[in-house]
Amino acid sequence: MSNTPSTAFTPAPEQPVPAPTVLRLPANLNGRDFVVGDVHGHFEILGALLEKVGFNPEVDRVLCTGDLVDRGPYSDAVIDWLAQSWLFSVRGNHEQMVLDHFAGTGDAPRHSRNGGDWFYRLPDARQRLIHQAIQRMPVALEIALPGGQRIGVIHAESPYWEENMSWDDAMALLETPQQQGHDHALKQAVYARGRINGMQDKPVAGVKTLYVGHSTVAAVSRLGNVVYVDTGCSFADGHLTAVELPGQTIHDTRS
Repeated sequence: MSNTPSTAFTPAPEQPVPAPTVLRLPANLNGRDFVVGDVHGHFEILGALLEKVGFNPEVDRVLCTGDLVDRGPYSDAVIDWLAQSWLFSVRGNHEQMVLDHFAGTGDAPRHSRNGGDWFYRLPDARQRLIHQAIQRMPVALEIALPGGQRIGVIHAESPYWEENMSWDDAMALLETPQQQGHDHALKQAVYARGRINGMQDKPVAGVKTLYVGHSTVAAVSRLGNVVYVDTGCSFADGHLTAVELPGQTIHDTRS
């Protein structure tokens, strides 16, 4: 079967699935939270990492930085993982490419070249199921901490950080599609690399720590209060990393 997306496929109109743009979670008072970097279809590695840390689905939670799909061999399993009550993931640019395809604004050949060819080989009905699951992924997570502080999770960057926009104002902008600057904010949230490219350590006001993926790093790295946790598990020299909260203990699959 050809890896080239079919030009004959036209996504059927669907009713939008209501989903919060920013998902706010209460503090986890009974277990641990694990912030996990970009999985990219390697759910077998995620499963091994959770087994390694003694993950308890009754009380523990997984907070993913997005890009659950593409490149790895098990991207189709994203539906099953997103159905778990203990897994929460923001939307990455690879999920955004699926959404754009169904909205009629995407670039299927580009997506396919960047690891998305598996998606276009699926039957139309399966594509729609995956699309529906991805539609329910928020753009950002906000997690309360005991004592009143908060952490954030977003795929790429907090919108308008370079203009000193606070986390609260950035989230309000993402949640209001009619507001001027919303489209740029969304693009920055899932695609941008300006902060890490410029090695800028300006803090994002309003959160204790902001965890991001998207930009691959050799090891967990920090710029100000922004922590980069995508250690490239889809590459031969990479691995998958989880940061355990509240103590920020780092676990990975290298040993």
